[in-house]
Amino acid sequence: MHIDNVSFEQALERDARKFLGLDAGDERAGRSPQRIIVADFEYRWDRSRYDGYRVSEGESAEPTIRWPFHRIAAASWLQLRLDPGEEVPAVESVVVLAEDEMSEQEMIAQFFEALHQVPTAQLITWGGEVKDLAVLRRSACEFALVLPRQLTNGSPHARERIDLCRAVTVQARSPHLPEYAAATAIPAKPSPSRSIGDLVEKGDWPKVRDQVLADVLTTSVIAVRHLAAHREIECDQPNTLMAIADAVVAAIPGSEFARRSFAPWARGQKAASGLRGAQSIAPPSE
Repeated sequence: MHIDNVSFEQALERDARKFLGLDAGDERAGRSPQRIIVADFEYRWDRSRYDGYRVSEGESAEPTIRWPFHRIAAASWLQLRLDPGEEVPAVESVVVLAEDEMSEQEMIAQFFEALHQVPTAQLITWGGEVKDLAVLRRSACEFALVLPRQLTNGSPHARERIDLCRAVTVQARSPHLPEYAAATAIPAKPSPSRSIGDLVEKGDWPKVRDQVLADVLTTSVIAVRHLAAHREIECDQPNTLMAIADAVVAAIPGSEFARRSFAPWARGQKAASGLRGAQSIAPPSE
């Protein structure tokens, strides 16, 4: 059987390029948009129910108020759409909710609806597997809500979501969000972490809203960097951060953190990238 040496060499080169991901640009046009939803929550302790439990259990009661008694007092999420061939994602929505405007059930129902609307979106949290997702599943049962696809798989390694704290940690000790942010020069929490409970109980909703939104913004930066480093997305990182900052300032103009901390920092990142040359990371071809 005769084999055309030129065709054979071309086939080998094509296979090699595909293996190395060098043809990713040619194949991106055939891929669907990727979506990620970054979310965070703040809580109020349900002291009355905990006290009832403690009385009924006596010395057997758990001495600390753990997650079954944590009620969602504020929620925030940001949705990004990454279109094939585009280096800057579209910010499709930025949401900040608190219990001064709606109930816990209403906040959770609105968040679930956002996830139901885009079942292929990847849900991203910082430490969500430790508490947030457990609270959401408890609430779904309590309020007769249907869990979105991103929350039905109980495995901490479910592909439908990423707990960034777990992902960046691997087997190292888990860092707090502001700890990791400080180490990587990302702006974070406008109020100290341990003050949020008091802010909720005092009803200082502007600060509570800024705190939960800040956590989403910080987590979004870590998410973009993490996914790009793992070649799971392609984006121009400095312009992506600027797009997020602009969208959040426009959507939530009352956020001091977004206006005074995050947006100036994003502008600084973009300016610095102009000096060293911005880089995009392309995902491997499938």
